[in-house]
Amino acid sequence: MITKFLDIILGAKRVSKIGILGKVKGWYAVVEAQIRGSLHLHLLIWIDGAPASPLDMKDLMNADEEFKQKLTIWYDDVICQSFPKDTAPYVATDGAPKQLPVLSRPLDPDSSDYALKRDQQHRDLCENTGLVHSHNATCFKHIPRHIHSLIDPDNDCRFELPRPLVAETHFDDEDDLIIRCENGSLNGHNPTATLCLGCNTDLKQTASGSVAMAMVEYMGNYTIKLQLDTTIVFSALCASIKTLQNKPPEDLDGQIDRSEMARLMMVKTTNTLVGKRELTGQQTASLLLGRRNNYTSDEYQEHWWSSMLRDIARE
Repeated sequence: MITKFLDIILGAKRVSKIGILGKVKGWYAVVEAQIRGSLHLHLLIWIDGAPASPLDMKDLMNADEEFKQKLTIWYDDVICQSFPKDTAPYVATDGAPKQLPVLSRPLDPDSSDYALKRDQQHRDLCENTGLVHSHNATCFKHIPRHIHSLIDPDNDCRFELPRPLVAETHFDDEDDLIIRCENGSLNGHNPTATLCLGCNTDLKQTASGSVAMAMVEYMGNYTIKLQLDTTIVFSALCASIKTLQNKPPEDLDGQIDRSEMARLMMVKTTNTLVGKRELTGQQTASLLLGRRNNYTSDEYQEHWWSSMLRDIARE
């Protein structure tokens, strides 16, 4: 399914090389396992003709108003944060599976009633694939447990959802992109991708350097599963200590909660080590079946970190 998505929907194997996002120059994707084990893909996409960096993008927008207007139209076309108009919330029929839209085949674009059903199917999939955010424990996992009773869900959610409503896509005074949003809890996605794949298809623009670097670092952690040597163990421990020193947990009286700090020390260190080392059963089975754990449009030369360390030690 991944290769078909890349080849057809993104347009990699089309003669024109044009897909739902335009002409794609390259991509890099890694397969990640969620806590419950299900596999999903994180995909970075480079658009042909796009400026080399977010800074270059802003310079070009400031110099060319027509480019800025075209970019606004493009973003509004490929990223959706609103339900289609004249659609209704999904209601499961008696006797049918709860998530029937996800289990059903995609609509046939050649059918006579495709246009009538498309928008409602789009909304049904959004509501059944996790694209509509609802608060859960993950939203507040960085808040100490003993003050969970004081949580204001809409203000304390670490994903900053629901987001403010926006009437139309535009760039603000600082040239930051603000995408049209008629539903603050609906994650950005591409309707065509959602309709074709029938699954969660979050889509986010890397409109700033910090976001781009964060995405590369995040995906790199899943591509390179390092051995748990001493340096990694101590780096994980040091990172946990530094985090808790900068922002120690406090009790209701504003005093440092030593017990909670000790618990968080273990949790943060363990999470870091697990993320560096372990593969889930689903990932292992996928690899044994010959499935890839990453997909890329380019070829890269392999460099083994352990060999590099030995070469440095010899110098």
